[in-house]
Amino acid sequence: MTRVVVAGVVNIRSALAVERFPVSFVSSRRQPEAISVQLSGSGFGVARTLKNLGTDVSFATYVGMDSLGLLAVSGLREAGMYGPGVLVAGTQPRSVVLYDKQGTRANTTDLRTVPSLRYPPEIFEGLLAGGCDLAVLTNIGFTRPLISSVVDRGIPVATDLHVVADMAKPHNQDWMRVAHILACSHEELPVPPEQWVRMLHSAYGTELCLVGCGPAGAVLGVRGSVWRVRAVTPRGVRYTSGAGDTLLGSFVHHYLSLGDPVAAVRHAVLTAGWKVGRSPDDPDDLSSAVIAGLVEGHGLPEISRLR
Repeated sequence: MTRVVVAGVVNIRSALAVERFPVSFVSSRRQPEAISVQLSGSGFGVARTLKNLGTDVSFATYVGMDSLGLLAVSGLREAGMYGPGVLVAGTQPRSVVLYDKQGTRANTTDLRTVPSLRYPPEIFEGLLAGGCDLAVLTNIGFTRPLISSVVDRGIPVATDLHVVADMAKPHNQDWMRVAHILACSHEELPVPPEQWVRMLHSAYGTELCLVGCGPAGAVLGVRGSVWRVRAVTPRGVRYTSGAGDTLLGSFVHHYLSLGDPVAAVRHAVLTAGWKVGRSPDDPDDLSSAVIAGLVEGHGLPEISRLR
C-alpha cells in the first residue's frame, strides 16, 4: 500500500440549491432538503479521495476550538482521518456554496486565521517518519514552512494552485519551484491549458502538470508533452464543488499505484466525472471497487496526445 501525507484545510461547508443564476432576492423562504452541511476543504477533499481509493493517508490540518470545530473533529473521526496531525486553532474555517441544477456553483470561503498560522515542522516530520511515497502540500500559508521537510527527504511534492491567473504570483512560487505534480483549474488561466503546462515545464521543469477543465475534461503535461482527456460523467452532473480535489486525489493514487501518469489521468477524470453525479448529501461511497466497476462497464475516457 502506498503512503501519502496531506497538509491542507478542512472546513465546514454549507451548500444551498438554487433555481438559477443570478439568484433572485427573496427575503425569506422555506426550501426542504435544499441545504447540506458537510466537511469540505482542499486538503480534506484530496485526503478523503486518496483514503477511499486505498492509499494510507496521514492528514495535517487545523480544527477550531469553537462549536464548528467540534463538528469538524466528529467528521474527521467518522472519515478515519483524525490523528496526531490534526491541531487546534481559534475558529473553524467554513464555506458556503450555491449550486443550480446544471452543476454551476458559486463558492465563498472564510478560512479565519488558519492561513496565517505556522504548522509545527516537528509534528509534520513525525507524520513523514516511517516512509512516505509522496506529500500533498496545498498552497495555503501554513504549509509553506513544511516544504523543506519534504524536499530534504527526497519525497515528491504535489500541490494545487486552484484558480490561478498569473504564473508569477508571489504567493505560489515556493510550491511551484518544488512540485513534482502541479495541479490547477482552467477557469482563469491567462493562456490555453495546453500552453500553460508547456510554460510550467519550461519555467520550473515541472514533471507533471494537471489542469482540470470541467466539461472539457483535463489536460496533462508530462515533462513537456501534452495530453488531453475527454470528460465523462457516468451519473450526469449534479454538484461540481470539490471536483478538482477529487481529480488530484485520484491522480496521485493511481500514479503511485500504476506508475504511469497517462493511465493515472484517465482514471482521475473518470473518478471526478463519477463524483460530480452525487448531491451534496449523498453518502461518500467512492472506493477502488467503484472505479474498477466503472472501468469494466464504461471503459476509461478517451485520451489524445497534442502536438
